[in-house]
Amino acid sequence: MTGLLPAVQLYLRSVQSAMRAKMQYRADFITGLLLYGVLSATDFLMIAAILTRFPRLGGWDVYEVGLLYGMASVAMGLYRTFGAELHEFERYLVRGEFDGLLVRPWPTLFTLLGRNVEPERLGNSLQGALLVGICSWRLWETGALDALEVAYVAAVSIMGTLVPFSLALITAAFGFWVVRIDEFQTFVMYAPVAASHYPLTVYPGWLRALLTSVLPVGFMNFVPVQYLLGKGGGPWVLWASPLVMVGFAVLAYGCWRLGERHYQSTGT
Repeated sequence: MTGLLPAVQLYLRSVQSAMRAKMQYRADFITGLLLYGVLSATDFLMIAAILTRFPRLGGWDVYEVGLLYGMASVAMGLYRTFGAELHEFERYLVRGEFDGLLVRPWPTLFTLLGRNVEPERLGNSLQGALLVGICSWRLWETGALDALEVAYVAAVSIMGTLVPFSLALITAAFGFWVVRIDEFQTFVMYAPVAASHYPLTVYPGWLRALLTSVLPVGFMNFVPVQYLLGKGGGPWVLWASPLVMVGFAVLAYGCWRLGERHYQSTGT
């Protein structure tokens, strides 16, 4: 069971079991699904209300901002659904629970992720997908996007999950040295992902540079959409954005493996 394929198969079985267990409480699942969807939609409706008074935000209208917001919501919702235990990784370090993962004969990350899923978080992704669909349709009607570009947006929305997942993985890896990572997680993941819901043109230059380099959240929506809407950039961003996201995920996993080798267990 030390190979990658058996580990992936085990992970998929674990996710299936966790999903099946969650579905035993369907009322809770449906309530949570609706709650997360409504909360996410309410946040955007507040922005949309502002844009009815001020038609453009950093040169972007309500449908263009909605497209960015929806793409980021899809990515974050998928991460929170399948990365639930990674999101709570500080507990494993503080209580020494990570020790139990090390004795398993397969990669610790797969074991960790397979221990729990939160399908109710899909409400956030479904709301984001609905928003992406509505805004894409409107932009297609106005000629701002064509059918192929709409398909590209849909694909990048899902692939964007790699960005918050990678940020969380780097944060978790940092915990192997410092243990307490909750506040660091807010700085590294929550704040940048929240910023990506809006056009990066509204931020100062230094912050735009940070969000498209060290913390590359801009590549999961803003960078490619900016070019597709004719607001800047070049055609290279259409292939560079997926490459950046995959490369960032590889880097994050490397940080995880490095931190794992330096893990000294709780109390030492």
